[in-house]
Amino acid sequence: MSTNDTWKLPQLKTVFTALPHEVEHVPKDAKDGKKRKVILDNAFYSVSFYPYAKPKEEPVFAVVGGIETVVMRPNPEKGVDIIQYFTDDSPEEVLCTSCWTKDIQTGDPLLAVAGNAGIIKIFNVKSGKVVQTLIGHGDEVMDLKISPVNPTLLASASADSTVRIWSLNPKHARQPCACILSGEGHRETVLTVAWHDNGRYLLSGGMDHIVNLWIVPELPDATTGSEKPIIVIYPHFSSSMVHSNYIDCLAFHGDLIVSKAAKEHKIILWQIQNFSSASPILTPAEAPTTHEWRETRSAYKGSYDRLLQFHAPDTEPFFLHFGMLQQPSLHPVLAVGSTAGKVYMWDLRRIENARFGNSASGSGDQEGEIAPGGGGSKKGKKEDEISDPFGLIRAHSSQEIPRLKTTIREVGWSRNGEYMVAVGDAGLVAIFKRW
Repeated sequence: MSTNDTWKLPQLKTVFTALPHEVEHVPKDAKDGKKRKVILDNAFYSVSFYPYAKPKEEPVFAVVGGIETVVMRPNPEKGVDIIQYFTDDSPEEVLCTSCWTKDIQTGDPLLAVAGNAGIIKIFNVKSGKVVQTLIGHGDEVMDLKISPVNPTLLASASADSTVRIWSLNPKHARQPCACILSGEGHRETVLTVAWHDNGRYLLSGGMDHIVNLWIVPELPDATTGSEKPIIVIYPHFSSSMVHSNYIDCLAFHGDLIVSKAAKEHKIILWQIQNFSSASPILTPAEAPTTHEWRETRSAYKGSYDRLLQFHAPDTEPFFLHFGMLQQPSLHPVLAVGSTAGKVYMWDLRRIENARFGNSASGSGDQEGEIAPGGGGSKKGKKEDEISDPFGLIRAHSSQEIPRLKTTIREVGWSRNGEYMVAVGDAGLVAIFKRW
């Protein structure tokens, strides 16, 4: 890959849809143990790439929706190869989220999936068997994310208004819930969570229009595996001012935050004033309480700065997730699908090279690095020179899926940045390739 190739954005290569089809499986309430036939015609809500692949290995990704989990690999000739196929044992299940980890003893790839049953299942993709079931949430599980520094720590967001952190270490199998983030964080369904690269900070967003920054305790600790998980009552930052609707997707970008909400038709890049992951981690006692009600509460002695807004048309419904490519040697790229069957993409390095430096804040202006990582010297174009943080940056590229104007629910990237996959309604799976 040449230096100029780092500027290339993906092009659509393969599209297929899962037509209504019949599968056989044994429902969990089948006393006779016999298989039943079920007609499936569902959306795919989640796509996730295996993050531990070696540089020259072909990427593997999973898509989930309804009772189906499909593990695939891109194939230049056939489009994809199906590696594994799982169906949930409840015909009423609607799986909506997935994430990868690995067995710390064998190295086998593990896939966590969850949905409206509120139960998290861990599959060993190599053996095809469920190796662990996590029960504890009182309602649907909306999002799953594995810690970037510890493959045994799994965060889950739920409609029960809590975030749980689970230990997948076999020695904690009897009581795997290590920590519960609850209390004064969210009042309604938590739709999304995101880890910081250092594994000590976690973002959450939900239907209450609130985004929280939680400090995650050092896990595992002496209580992990016991019947007394750590309870974190207060986040160290909380605001209902960043967005005006359901917050359905979040990501850290360095110490900056990228977030999206329903009905806003935009994605926002912003930062918590005075927050730095390089600073000492604050104590639980330093978290602001709710004794004095404020729309934004922060332990970092400030508010927040709005840095950029990306124009994302036709993204009104909630549960449309963007995807972020973030690897040190590559340009960071943001991508999101729409209800019109389009995928919009922005190269954040190109915007950084436009050298814009203004920001809007709750109390003061700050400058922030937009695109950490990824070299290059290509100049940003005129439309990237945004001095107004409330202005909207148009996509650098938009790819339309021909003859299929259906809703794209999530976009995911392979670790090496070569492939991007979009999934959505009507069983859509669209594969994009860069080089």
